[in-house]
Amino acid sequence: MRKGKWYIDDYLPNTWTMHRIRREIVRKKTKYQLIEIMDLFDFGRSLFIDGNPQSCEGSEWMYHECLVHPAMLLGPDVKKKTILVLGAGEGATARELLKYRNVSDVTLVDVDEEAMKIFKKFLPMMHKNSFSHSKVKIVIDSASDFLKKNQEEYDVIISDITDCNFFSLGTKISRTEKDFYSLIAARLKKDGLFATHAGDLNEDEHKTHVRLRKFMKKIYPSVYSYKAYIPFLENEWGFLIASQNKGFNPKKFKEKIIQKRILKCGIEKKLDYISPEILKAAFIFSPRLEKIFQKY
Repeated sequence: MRKGKWYIDDYLPNTWTMHRIRREIVRKKTKYQLIEIMDLFDFGRSLFIDGNPQSCEGSEWMYHECLVHPAMLLGPDVKKKTILVLGAGEGATARELLKYRNVSDVTLVDVDEEAMKIFKKFLPMMHKNSFSHSKVKIVIDSASDFLKKNQEEYDVIISDITDCNFFSLGTKISRTEKDFYSLIAARLKKDGLFATHAGDLNEDEHKTHVRLRKFMKKIYPSVYSYKAYIPFLENEWGFLIASQNKGFNPKKFKEKIIQKRILKCGIEKKLDYISPEILKAAFIFSPRLEKIFQKY
């Protein structure tokens, strides 16, 4: 017999996951989304948005290191980098970016100000005061509207919008997916990199990832997939990294070069998941997935 309260994650229609709840922290419906924060027995302080798992203190660092560091380490080796983050979330993406000594400023764009206030109050173990850092600028706006109005160019753009299909959430003017990713491309510097999470990525579950990969290849000359197993999401999670530079190929970077960059950026003691070996391995896939990628 199951004891206590349980949270049912029904993201997959035919496979549900149950999390035992230690304590419910907050449940709030904002203008845009349902925010639920609770302490789980297995994962600690955890965030669910619209019923889907997002972050937990037990393993969110794995996800956010994978989202941030490939684009930061594999791009141009410049003294000062300007960064744009679409979807500020719980502040963990900004936390990872602020580890770099060569980051000059980070602009966080998020449409849901009420959600950000909730995250700031109840998820300090994730943002670690990144929202208040002097290098961080917060803009309350939809990602699409900001990209349309803003003319600044960035070394790195990271999209951590809750759902890949939420690119037009809160926009004043409805925009297509092509508009959104084209706007991102226009805001990148010549050799800049764009990174985004891109859904489940394994031999059986990859439709969302492959669809987005195929779509982005129509806009960016260089698009590469990489992945990591994220315990809270109970799956291998896919990411995409893209550039307008036709010569960009993350698979060509040698481990020694990656290690030199880690040392130069001053993050060698600030990483818990990413290493030169892990980063190289993230771009390696099974023969079955490689065959699928060859089509797209």
